[in-house]
Amino acid sequence: MPLLAAIFVSGLLFALLRWKTARAGALCLLLGSLLGLALTVHTDAKLQALQTAYEGKTATLTAEVERTDSSYYPGVVDAVLRVEQVDGEAEDFRIRCAALPKCQAGERVRGRFTLEAPPETDRLDLYADGVSLTGELLRDETLERLGESSSFRARTARLQRRLSGALRRGMAHDPAGVLAAMVVGDRSHLSSALRTAYRGAGLSHVLVVSGMHVSILCGSFLEHLPTAGRRRKLLRRYAHRRAKALLGAGMAVLMVGVTGSTPSVLRAGVAVWVSAVGIWVCGPADALTSLGVAGVWMTLGNSYAICDMGFELSFAAVVGTLAGAELARRSQEARIRAEKTRKTKNAAHKRGGVYHNILQRGKRLGGSVWETLCVSGCACAATFPVLVVRGLSASLYALVSSVAVLWLVEPILLLGLGTALLGLAPALAPLHRVISRCAEFLADLLDRWALWVSGWPGAQLWFDTAYAALICLLLAGLCWLAFHWRLRLRVALPALLLTAAVAIGAGNALSRDTLRVELVGTKSAPAVVISQNDRAVVLYRGGKTTRNAVETTLARRNVRTVEAFLDLRINPSDRHARKAEQTLRAASCAMDSARVLRTDIGRLELVRTRTGCAVRVTAAGRTFLTLSGTVRFAQPIEVDWLLASMARPNRVVYRKMLTKSTNYRWIEGDEDIELQTALRFRP
Repeated sequence: MPLLAAIFVSGLLFALLRWKTARAGALCLLLGSLLGLALTVHTDAKLQALQTAYEGKTATLTAEVERTDSSYYPGVVDAVLRVEQVDGEAEDFRIRCAALPKCQAGERVRGRFTLEAPPETDRLDLYADGVSLTGELLRDETLERLGESSSFRARTARLQRRLSGALRRGMAHDPAGVLAAMVVGDRSHLSSALRTAYRGAGLSHVLVVSGMHVSILCGSFLEHLPTAGRRRKLLRRYAHRRAKALLGAGMAVLMVGVTGSTPSVLRAGVAVWVSAVGIWVCGPADALTSLGVAGVWMTLGNSYAICDMGFELSFAAVVGTLAGAELARRSQEARIRAEKTRKTKNAAHKRGGVYHNILQRGKRLGGSVWETLCVSGCACAATFPVLVVRGLSASLYALVSSVAVLWLVEPILLLGLGTALLGLAPALAPLHRVISRCAEFLADLLDRWALWVSGWPGAQLWFDTAYAALICLLLAGLCWLAFHWRLRLRVALPALLLTAAVAIGAGNALSRDTLRVELVGTKSAPAVVISQNDRAVVLYRGGKTTRNAVETTLARRNVRTVEAFLDLRINPSDRHARKAEQTLRAASCAMDSARVLRTDIGRLELVRTRTGCAVRVTAAGRTFLTLSGTVRFAQPIEVDWLLASMARPNRVVYRKMLTKSTNYRWIEGDEDIELQTALRFRP
């Protein structure tokens, strides 16, 4: 990261000194970088002070539940709390609890928690959400409920629950879950199958209320208001533009309220408000300026907000959308200029002819399709680097899906919002049922499309980060050359698409059947996830935090089938296991026994002793060993890789080691150990 920052600043300084025309832009970017550095130092100081004061301590916390997510254990939730008091003293910071007794956003709770610094692998994501510490409720303590909070966020959370219930009333489960996610931001009713399908079809952004939804509500909806005749001329006057901007800002406030003030909607709302302020102070409408001011405003209190994946995807998508709209506008202007210079004497092309009317309608339809292709294509291209850096998948059919069903989003959003609001009034039940059926039909149509597309071959593509970075640099260089050489779009665009297709196809062909071995979860008891293509094997140990990390890793790797789930815990506090083709629990095995499982990925051998267990995995021509508890072998055992944990590897001879920490007692003093949490083996 420091190297990339140094390269970026060096490039800005070079542009500042070399090109006069680029000095203004380079100076703004340089000042923005300095501001970002100052904000980062300030945020780091606050986080360091909090962690120094509370890390490793147990305290009684009074807090408001800001957000809850479903957990993989029954009766508990994954929650973010805003702490109000610590041992009776006023405080203000956020913590994340991986397993909290079931509660709802907007409640105030009190309990005794143990506070720790966030795990290193999740640190950036938690800091981006403003979470400075993780908390765990003491086992023998109960969570005291203090009633509902009166804060704005709590009120919006309660409104969100009411609207979600009114929206889903009388609907089938799957369309109701999709509508609740699209309209009010309630994703708790989405099935895992639909999440996977939308991700495979490249439509995940539709399920997250973001700038696209706010733009539809504040832009497209207002454009459809009747503005005929003289009123249309009046709307062009500046006073009416101000009124329209004010109405748009009000609609953005409504969207923020019904979605529970989620960060993605707050970002879009701030951009709309900044644009409205610009119009009220007689400034020209500028989407990029509004977006930049919104980004600076969102990072003033927390500089790590820029590390949030939603933040990065939102801003990249907006920049890509604006670039696509500009590309479509310029191509349309070029077409109009070409038509003006073209002379024809064909009578069929005269104004008023049937052929002329059909031709004009066809051109308008083609222009609309071309604009949609430009916007969707540029948005997909802009978000691709973010997906690669984040280790996520990119859908091969994202562009096709966006063009095919993007027109459905606006009616679904408007009908869903109408259904939610009408559901709050019992007297309007007949009208509510009619609109509800229409919204359910369109949502079901969208679900069927996502399920169909996600079943196509190669629905999701995975990229090696370094290789994908080279592809992005290559395409950026080709774009610059096309601009520098002033190549026509009809020549440059096919060349870019062909280059991207060849590079992506070659990368996926080379990475096919690659074996991934990863340690995920806490440092003290990490789980092992071994994946190949869309199949995986899980060697599980640890608590609820590790369980969440396992599920997140499986989702990121697009794992559809878990071939084997081995629970290595000797004294588990629960018997909940993930659904898999083969499940084996060490606690259920007889002492001093051995079990063998065979999967497509490899061969698994589990040995159970009185005080622990060991698993040897043979896959891709290599052997891996991991331990849980204390295992003493009768004779030395040789493996290629040790998948390390706190368990001491007695009489284990290993060539290399995969570890999440170099501070385990049995490796202290060995300075040659390299911290490495993931491996890849090519076939």
